Amino acid sequence: MSKITTVVAGDKNFIHYTTLSAKCSEQLGYPTKVYDLGGLGFGKPFEARVSPQIGAKIPSKPNIIKDVLLEVPDNDVVVWIDADALILQRIDEILDFKFDIGVTVRQPKAKENTLPINAGIVFVRKTPAAMKFVDEWIKLCETGVSDQQELNKLCQVTTNDMDTNVTRSGTDIHVFQCRIYNNSYFAKKKVPHAKIKHYKSKLRYLFPEE
Repeated sequence: MSKITTVVAGDKNFIHYTTLSAKCSEQLGYPTKVYDLGGLGFGKPFEARVSPQIGAKIPSKPNIIKDVLLEVPDNDVVVWIDADALILQRIDEILDFKFDIGVTVRQPKAKENTLPINAGIVFVRKTPAAMKFVDEWIKLCETGVSDQQELNKLCQVTTNDMDTNVTRSGTDIHVFQCRIYNNSYFAKKKVPHAKIKHYKSKLRYLFPEE
């Protein structure tokens, strides 16, 4: 039976975020891999390029995901969670969907960065197609500055694809809703449906103290 493993990474500037993000995953019973990108003080040391640009924090994100994929059994799902995101409820239902890669898209009216996919949460099932996809993602990130921009280039999905599967170069991609699995809309409205909250950029001031 397939299982879920979560992964979170951070450097010395993200100690609080990474610690709490990993704690939330572990409290829900998910095996959690933590990667130390420099000065974190715990987790697996990993040399990664961290971009200062907004929305382009970790171009080495797919490299880290691949490192975890190599450690888990076939068909297990690795869930990348940005350090400033918290998983609040179990998400076992994602295992019932057929996909190699799972991405989350913004609400139809959201125009941020003009990119539909927010790469703060990424689901990767260990399949041959997914491993090939991650290698392509790594290759694109080597010359780019943003894991998010390159993920959007590879997936080529829009908000109209929400809750559906698309196939890109032999890779099955399921398009999940940000409002449930990568929610950053909670500053203006209650989100009882959200299973993962993302305290990105302007929302950092709302991140819990503990």
